[in-house]
Amino acid sequence: MRFLIIDDDAEYRDLLRYHLEVEWPDAGVDDYQPSSAGTSPSSLELAAYDAVLLAHPIRGEVGFEGLSRLLRNGDCPPVLVFAHPSDEFMAVDALKAGAASFFPKSRITHQRLITTLRAELSTGLSDRSSLSLAGGIGLPPSYRLVDTLHSSDIVSVYLAEAKDGGRRLAFKVIRYVPDSGGGRLFDRFLQEYEVIAQVEHPSVVKIFDFGVADDHAYIAMEYLAGGSLADRLKQALEVDTALDYLRQIGGALTAIHAAGILHRDLKPGNIMFRDAETLVLIDFGLAKSMKLAAAITGAGQIFGTPYYMSPEQGHAEPADARSDVYSLGCVFYEMLTGRRPFMAGSAMGVIYKHAHAPRPRLNAELQPLQACLDRMLARDPRERYQSVAEVLDELDALNAHKLSTATSSA
Repeated sequence: MRFLIIDDDAEYRDLLRYHLEVEWPDAGVDDYQPSSAGTSPSSLELAAYDAVLLAHPIRGEVGFEGLSRLLRNGDCPPVLVFAHPSDEFMAVDALKAGAASFFPKSRITHQRLITTLRAELSTGLSDRSSLSLAGGIGLPPSYRLVDTLHSSDIVSVYLAEAKDGGRRLAFKVIRYVPDSGGGRLFDRFLQEYEVIAQVEHPSVVKIFDFGVADDHAYIAMEYLAGGSLADRLKQALEVDTALDYLRQIGGALTAIHAAGILHRDLKPGNIMFRDAETLVLIDFGLAKSMKLAAAITGAGQIFGTPYYMSPEQGHAEPADARSDVYSLGCVFYEMLTGRRPFMAGSAMGVIYKHAHAPRPRLNAELQPLQACLDRMLARDPRERYQSVAEVLDELDALNAHKLSTATSSA
């Protein structure tokens, strides 16, 4: 949430900030003091804010000229007016001028302010995510559809471009379909935004916007045109390349684990390229915050892709960061060999092998990495590396130069 407070009275700005931060502790609240600012508030990038809290009068204005100037900006969010002195005639004038609501400064209450803001914010999100493009696919009206990247009954991914000729973004749209399992999926989708928003790391996908309406929501994220790691695993990678990719993926996992988040669906298809050699971790739709008291995915349910799933996850047992370590080991093995570590004729067969089959072996030229891989793929989480950081430290301890020399001469 982001709010803009426009008022010459520093004490009243602090009072409004207090009300906002009590309700939304993580909100961004910016101040604007008209008497000392060199520019008009209407020249600010108002689209960045969810609501404007505007004092009246400002700069000695008698009417609501300042409010009118703000609202002439097409990106202006709802504006709440706070006036002193005030009366019912002023309130009517403010609402006629376009104010979303009117408050006498001396009679503001926390409950009324927050209730009003929540109502306006809910309406604003619905408007922003109105079904306006390509037959109602759920994109905001400022974007035009370029291509459909993925489509299903509930979740779709679109490539869209800003109508002003700006950047291209990938829009992940989920529709709420009653009695289809969509309710839980909708919840997990909303959590995906919250998860990614907590993390700033070059190997974690960037999120630019988020919208929600009664029957759908969307996440606008960077468009990664370089394809996925899965596209490059038709054969084994060079050892130096596999190690570089492992370090990049490991850095992203370390960052999300530090934020108290599990990915739980790490696989080559969820690892994308921003450019030729820069990897980005995406798709936190199955991510689970380790800080949540109750998982919204429900107890005893299995989520993830069996080929890369830890034994405990495959058997619906409690999982922690060591489960992502295991999945990282599966991806590492595939990068080194071009093969998945365990194969079977069914999903349950693969899950069984993760828990019972011998650990996969590397070719002779890759033996310096076997001990590291064995520990990543240990069946018992207690026998694995206890964090991704430990994996990266172990790799740094290996002489990668000698390893690459040995494999290239083999």
